[in-house]
Amino acid sequence: AAAQECMPPPPMPPMHMPPMHMPPMHMPPMAPMVMSFGAATSGVPFLFSSWKPATPAAFFFACALTMAAAAALEVALRALPHLERRLARGGRRLAHRNLLRAAHTVATTGLSYALMLLAMSFNVYIFAAVILGFGLGALFAGHLHEPPKTRPPRLAEMDSANPPTCEQLSVLRVSGMTCAACVVAVEVALRSVAGVTAAAVDLEAGSATVLSSSGG
Repeated sequence: AAAQECMPPPPMPPMHMPPMHMPPMHMPPMAPMVMSFGAATSGVPFLFSSWKPATPAAFFFACALTMAAAAALEVALRALPHLERRLARGGRRLAHRNLLRAAHTVATTGLSYALMLLAMSFNVYIFAAVILGFGLGALFAGHLHEPPKTRPPRLAEMDSANPPTCEQLSVLRVSGMTCAACVVAVEVALRSVAGVTAAAVDLEAGSATVLSSSGG
């Protein structure tokens, strides 16, 4: 009985798996990627394969529209700090302000992507239209990126509606400001401090003039 318990189990019969037949895969040939500029003036697609100007006149008209779109995008991007400044100082509701910001973001992002695709068509005329459009936008709206040159207002200008009875004028040093939106943010923060009746920030001088009551 002990000898029977120590006997190994009988071997398993070999398993035969039927061969698997995979159908042949046919991949369509890939079009070669264009990596050099061309100078065709007809039959060049603009964003969609169905948008192909048939004549050179129609092609150059489409290039002019591309240049105008690039210029408009450059102006819109450079005008963003001014838009933020007006929204921060305006009396619109938060939902209205964010709706304007969202519209600006959607328009500029979509236009940027479309111009990128046009530049990647590797057509020398389309590429030149995009570059010249950005240059024209900077030519007409380049000054929008310059910080506003403001002077700290005088005491009478800061609170002409409520002349102070016992107030103090202080000039504070502010660092880290880079644009007009920073100026607005610092002014709003200073005016929210208890005791501060008026505040004006000079981006160029990196200072803030604060008018506060004697108890603030």
